[in-house]
Amino acid sequence: MGTFKESFACHWTDQSVRLISTPSRTARSTFFYVQEIGHFQTLPGYFTEREHLNSYLIVYTVAGKGYLNYRNRSHTLGPGQLFFIDCEERHHYATDQHNLWEIYWVHINGATSRGYYEQFAKGSDHVRSMNVQSPIPDLLLQLIRLQSQKDYRTEALSSKILVDLLTEILLTAYKPYPDFDVSPAFLPPMIDYLDKHYNEDIRLDRLAELFAVNKYHLSKEFKKVIGYTPKEYIINLRINKAKEWLKHTNASVEEIAGSVGIDNVSHFINLFKTRVELTPLAFRKKWHTARP
Repeated sequence: MGTFKESFACHWTDQSVRLISTPSRTARSTFFYVQEIGHFQTLPGYFTEREHLNSYLIVYTVAGKGYLNYRNRSHTLGPGQLFFIDCEERHHYATDQHNLWEIYWVHINGATSRGYYEQFAKGSDHVRSMNVQSPIPDLLLQLIRLQSQKDYRTEALSSKILVDLLTEILLTAYKPYPDFDVSPAFLPPMIDYLDKHYNEDIRLDRLAELFAVNKYHLSKEFKKVIGYTPKEYIINLRINKAKEWLKHTNASVEEIAGSVGIDNVSHFINLFKTRVELTPLAFRKKWHTARP
């Protein structure tokens, strides 16, 4: 970790809000927590530049125009757009001098903040546009109200809202289609087929042939909508079915491997351990020990 550096110009209106919070030990060890939060109506000259701050920053544009420079890329920000950045990395943001920027913003940390950020950052762009029905601005306003009227519930409730906020932000990165109903027509029957035939030898070429679709297009669209490649989806189906057998039967590991479509028992054990972090026998023992 490098040395913290920051420069800024506190040019915002008297009606603007800035609230600083010091999380409790419980919040730091257990919750997502707010470090600072606010609602700025900026004035000409407003900017912030910093690096090496242990914090994650979410900024939502309410009105006007702003600019962000992050990871050597420049972005122009308009109403309904949001960015989510790691403040350890050098960044600079500022208002347009004529179309003044109005923003909701929050510095957060704790729990699995890093994991959420890394998932978001898998996309090539750190700026996302929210649709008009997005709950994100309301969630940020709820957080501002909570931080301005603190009581014994504030940290737990703030953590709950932050989970909702981070989830909504991730969905903007994950969701290429408004809903599953408008995904490619071949996907619903293909998923149904895989759910029923997971224990068979299913290859990408065979799937493409069965559903009359180019295998490269199939693989790309499948992952875009489902979040896994077809191969990963089948492996997860097999592991989940194996868990069921391990919990509720006395079948041997070899028998279970064969039943879920994996002939090589060593390969099955390696797949299971990679995904569950336990061997099949350790998983069975843990489950049976936990039962009354």
